[in-house]
Amino acid sequence: MVNQRLVSILALLGCFFAFGVIALGAYTRLVDAGLGCPDWPGCYGHLSVPMSETAKQLATLRFPNSHLEIYKAWAEMIHRYFVGGLSLFLLSIVGFIFINKTVRSRGNVLFAIGLIALLLYQIMLGRWTVTLKLMPIIVTQHLLGGFLIISTLWLIYLNNKTTTKPIEKTTPVATIKLLPWAIIALFMVLAQISLGAWTSTNYASLSCLDFPFCNNEQELHFQFKEAFKLFSPLGINYEGGVLSNAARQTIQMVHRLGALVVSLYFLILMAICFTQFKLSTKLMKSLYVILGLLIIQLCIGMANIIFKLPLFSAMSHNLVAVLLLLSVLTFTFQLANTNSGIRVASTASSTRGKT
Repeated sequence: MVNQRLVSILALLGCFFAFGVIALGAYTRLVDAGLGCPDWPGCYGHLSVPMSETAKQLATLRFPNSHLEIYKAWAEMIHRYFVGGLSLFLLSIVGFIFINKTVRSRGNVLFAIGLIALLLYQIMLGRWTVTLKLMPIIVTQHLLGGFLIISTLWLIYLNNKTTTKPIEKTTPVATIKLLPWAIIALFMVLAQISLGAWTSTNYASLSCLDFPFCNNEQELHFQFKEAFKLFSPLGINYEGGVLSNAARQTIQMVHRLGALVVSLYFLILMAICFTQFKLSTKLMKSLYVILGLLIIQLCIGMANIIFKLPLFSAMSHNLVAVLLLLSVLTFTFQLANTNSGIRVASTASSTRGKT
């Protein structure tokens, strides 16, 4: 029990750490510092940003096609330092799970293996982000990798969290019927986050200056083939974006449409939950959190367009997306656990009846 509680605490701390790394990554991307250091893992051949005049001259000789901007280089390197610290922290959590038999449950082992796989792939994506000069499909995967890592840490936290409070019962019909809805909601949020990442990595966030339509006084010509061409040519510097304005506007409008579809789905899901089923207080609280975060996210998204993507608002849009994903994940996990508990209780009752 003590080790299980320790795993939950470590996972929760890891979530805060990963949340900070995601925030730093968003800042680095939004200030166009993704290529602040043209090499990896160092910066202009150094472990730190070259600051002396000699080091700056040497950096210019080594990388004649790159211009050293100190604040961008530091933004990139600080992000990398935090990623390195997070990687070590994740390895310690995984090591603790495998070493201690008391917490080496099937769920923990699967989450630990997933965490290692995500971490290794994320490190590779971090390298490719620089070497492939911000290729959209790579950067998009890199952003999603951060979301998946914090989601896995959150699952480890939920799986090992212990409580002394009695769990209120939810009707079996509710859990059985709502779980597929929750799983669909989870995948819809992930899809919308992917669209947001694709919008950001293709520099399409300000391609439509009006709301709710793109350019109210102009006809929009959608370019779906160009907008969602996943595999781009190698050797091109994608900083600033290379797509046509029509393709970027297409991406932006699809992202907005996705937000509308997700919002409507959640409203329908919550209406069903509130009117058709008797849910526990814990599940109702999760729904209220989801609804609150969804409203905040929609408001931030509109503010990004109206106020032309201010840095704080743009970063908040990324971070609230993380919280929304974790809240939906929590609701789905709670439903799955309740459903599992019902099945176990049903099996036990059946066994006693036969005896």
